[in-house]
Amino acid sequence: MYDPFRWTIPATLMVAVQACGISASDADLKRVSPEQAKVIIEGGKPFLLDVRTEAEHTDRHIPGTDALIPLQELSRRIHELEHWKGKPILLYCRSGNRTQLAAKLLHKHGFTDVTDLKGGIQEWMSKGYATATGPFVPLKAP
Repeated sequence: MYDPFRWTIPATLMVAVQACGISASDADLKRVSPEQAKVIIEGGKPFLLDVRTEAEHTDRHIPGTDALIPLQELSRRIHELEHWKGKPILLYCRSGNRTQLAAKLLHKHGFTDVTDLKGGIQEWMSKGYATATGPFVPLKAP
């Protein structure tokens, strides 16, 4: 029997994604492994942005994080990153899902050198890389 509502949810999700102006394609997203991210961070080049909540950051974060802007606040706080347009930005979250959305949003707003930490801080910690605890404290000014 034909169910006309079978395609309602997927079609609605597709329209919602397009309405937000965020591409559903991941082809233009740069993603790096924790090993690659560690090399990039040790080189001192990227602006390290945590897109998790403040509580998640306080619990565990990557040392040297430059900014904490939760994904749900990013669109209204994107002006805080204006100085970093055209410069390398490395995003991380818990598992890598939020950073994909954050990267797409940043690209939409003209940020061209955005990289996503694949697997997020969970994958980072699984490799035994350093983490810290405590509230967010900015380390470098633009």
